[in-house]
Amino acid sequence: MHARIRTSTIVGMVMTMLATLGVSLALAPPAHAQVISDIAYAPAQPAGSRGHLLDLYLPSGGITPRPLLIWHSGSAWTSDDGKTGADAIAAIFNAKGFAVAGVSVRSSSQAIFPAQVHDIKAAIRWLRAHAGDYQLDPNRFAMMGDSSGGWLTEMATLTGGVSSLEGTIGTTGVSSAVQAGLAFFSPTDFLQMNAQNLPTGGLDHNSPASPESLLIGCAIQTCPTQVALSNPINYVDSADPPLLFLHGQADFLVPHGQSVLLYDRIRTSCGNAQFISIPGADHGLAWVLDPARFGTQTTYTAQNCYGTTQVGSPNPTWDTFDGFLRGGLKMGTSCQVAWAPTVWGTGLSANVTITNTGATPIDRWVLTWTWPGNQQITSTWNATVTQSGAQVTARDAGHNAVIGASSATTFGFQATYSGTNTPPPEFKLNGIVCTRVFG
Repeated sequence: MHARIRTSTIVGMVMTMLATLGVSLALAPPAHAQVISDIAYAPAQPAGSRGHLLDLYLPSGGITPRPLLIWHSGSAWTSDDGKTGADAIAAIFNAKGFAVAGVSVRSSSQAIFPAQVHDIKAAIRWLRAHAGDYQLDPNRFAMMGDSSGGWLTEMATLTGGVSSLEGTIGTTGVSSAVQAGLAFFSPTDFLQMNAQNLPTGGLDHNSPASPESLLIGCAIQTCPTQVALSNPINYVDSADPPLLFLHGQADFLVPHGQSVLLYDRIRTSCGNAQFISIPGADHGLAWVLDPARFGTQTTYTAQNCYGTTQVGSPNPTWDTFDGFLRGGLKMGTSCQVAWAPTVWGTGLSANVTITNTGATPIDRWVLTWTWPGNQQITSTWNATVTQSGAQVTARDAGHNAVIGASSATTFGFQATYSGTNTPPPEFKLNGIVCTRVFG
């Protein structure tokens, strides 16, 4: 028994250190407007444990309600403190307008599968039930994680609506679905891991002491029915939210072939996914995000029952991930604003045309700008517009909430001013800077 615990603990420590190193090397020091720590989304099980806690990182400024990115750090399921590392993720995504939640779930020594999935779903339900308290957008939840945290991300992303995995922990009666997922070097089909190990070796995943066996509660080859329930690949269907996943081809701990299997299943199931495969990269964020490997990666994209392959782009960067999440959450990835004012005396009227220049629809939009002068809006049409000082926020009027790819919508307003009437220097749509066109 001692050897079994030691084996799992060592593996967990290695995976945790690799993941932590990758984040610390890749990201800037944390800076958040507000951090709320150790929120209990359910009672501790067992008493005094950390597996039912989350930390919430809220940005300053930006649009509200905010999209939410949920983070869980990998540990080979040996840790009940998976919210560790969320501060580094928030240092990137708070600045992009996202709220970030670091969520912990129970370790495999505290509870076996499906407890970990029950836990993450309970956390998502709690966050959605309390969205109004923290100005979160309940319709724009995404999840991200590495290694076993990537496994948890894929389970959360692919099992929305699977009642058998909801559990009864904490808040119930609220959706546990997420609208996009981003997973790093994750296991997807436990029973095939040994066969996919590198020629130079790898973990014995079939061992009773392996992380996968400890998670399931049996040597995985002896209980295939239970193992099948824990494999993300078995929950894929065409209705799943978009999923982006990355894997290094030299991964010693979780074979690269695990992500190949998942991509093939999503593609043949007419799902929506991107798989970035990085040559020479081992297990850890420092490996798959290493700029020295930029341009060497292959990206496989599955959409509309077809698959495409692109070599050398996009590079696996946080800006790439931000663009994917915005597209998946239907916030928009690129835009153009045409500004056509008519000026008279001390007044003006303007028609503002927003064009979605991205490849995915925008569902619910907020356009913001700052007046360079003392312009004051007096009336509007086709949008709800508010102004505080020089700051202006225009929200869709409901009937024009959706802007399809390569489509546009127009709203207008009247305003007064004195002195100069210089146009706004910048427009942001759902937090992204738009190209300006002046009429």
